[in-house]
Amino acid sequence: MVQLATVERITRSPDADGRMLGDDQADALTRIAVSGRMLDVLVGPAGAGKTTAMSALRRAWEAEHGPGSVVGLAPSAVAAQVLADDLGIATENTTKWWQNHLIHGTTFEAGQLVIIDEASLAGTLSLDRITHLAQDAGAKVLLVGDYAQLQSVDAGGAFAMIARDRADTPELVDVHRFTHPWEKTASLELRHGRTPAIDTYLAHERIKDGDAEAMTEAAYNAWRADRDAGLVSVLIAETHEDVTALNGRARADLILNKTLNPDREVELRDGAAAGVGDTIITRQNNRNLRTLAGRDWVRNGDIWTITAVGDDGTITIARDYGTGATARDDGTIKARKHGRRFGGSILLPASYVAEHVDLG
Repeated sequence: MVQLATVERITRSPDADGRMLGDDQADALTRIAVSGRMLDVLVGPAGAGKTTAMSALRRAWEAEHGPGSVVGLAPSAVAAQVLADDLGIATENTTKWWQNHLIHGTTFEAGQLVIIDEASLAGTLSLDRITHLAQDAGAKVLLVGDYAQLQSVDAGGAFAMIARDRADTPELVDVHRFTHPWEKTASLELRHGRTPAIDTYLAHERIKDGDAEAMTEAAYNAWRADRDAGLVSVLIAETHEDVTALNGRARADLILNKTLNPDREVELRDGAAAGVGDTIITRQNNRNLRTLAGRDWVRNGDIWTITAVGDDGTITIARDYGTGATARDDGTIKARKHGRRFGGSILLPASYVAEHVDLG
């Protein structure tokens, strides 16, 4: 745990970007840091500032337990890397960490704080194994997530069970992500399944209706208008087939307007073609595919730009560091203002390109 005086000093001071914690964030941080529990939970909807609260907690914890005393885990490699970027801590995905434990004896240390982000996506067995090891080592575990969001594909529910079973679970309630106050209220109503929120979106003309063909056309045109205006926009569709068709249409338009000028192409896993300048998504973790410096590697859900195409079907990829982004497990996009802390290109072999790469 952390002494109250240390926590109060952190909660009353701005972070590196000059931001002060909100009242709910400061309260949550305090209750977690001084609880004395081996296992704590932090709940919050998207946009409520969970990352900001975790960052302050890391500073408070390291002030008493030393640098490196906070480590992170997440159910996927992409989520683990996002956590590392956001908090500046060592992270790993839960499956790989458990494998390292079995093979190499990796474990926790006394006094460590283990933050498991996106915990609602973690399977119950995985959480049980990790928390038992932490308890044996004398470490503290913090589960962070939202029980109202996407749940684990494995047998899950542990996060929601713990959060609802405790009368004093810290929960962030002030959503910071939206421009208009009504958006915040409506998003929280949807989170709790209150259907009158739909009327709010209708009243503010945020919902358009029509048949599938008309809506696909409207969504695509809105995406293209955003892109032409220099904005970063995400186009989402319901099925893999729809995504493939929209990707193909977008690429064709980019070629027609000379944004893309591919002189050599490779075929991706869904039959689509890609060349230099195309945005792609890698769909399988492969730690053997790394930058020359070895610090960055290919993850499922990572978004890249093709910088070269080989005669043998290989492609060279790099990140767009102005608008770094990652496709999350729940289908949303995590944008990073400054990209990753490290760079470099990676060469993808032809077999990986043909089996595990999609247009982005």
